[in-house]
Amino acid sequence: MAKLAFQQTNLHLTLGSGEKLAALHGDMVIPLANIVGAEVLDSKWWMRLGLRVPGTGLPGVIIAGTYIWRKDRAFVCWHRGQQVLQINLTGRNYTRLVIGVDDAEKWVDTITMYITSC
Repeated sequence: MAKLAFQQTNLHLTLGSGEKLAALHGDMVIPLANIVGAEVLDSKWWMRLGLRVPGTGLPGVIIAGTYIWRKDRAFVCWHRGQQVLQINLTGRNYTRLVIGVDDAEKWVDTITMYITSC
């Protein structure tokens, strides 16, 4: 499972080896200054991702990788049974991160607290 952690002024996204393989991507470090906000997505979130380039997609089982649609570029790492957290970004290669977590509401509150206290 992808792990999120705050260290100083950065949000660290650490992927497991299987997730790295599925997403064809490594770990990420995002400065808090580039995070605009966070939200919990509904159950049909995967229908609005766009074209997968590259990654893995089995809707309902695993969705991982880079997805593009017009000016939107999302990095996704989600497995069945997880809630869906979206982290909105600015000034980065991606416009948003869509991450599977156990408690999405808690992460929204935590991210909001960190970005408003900077």
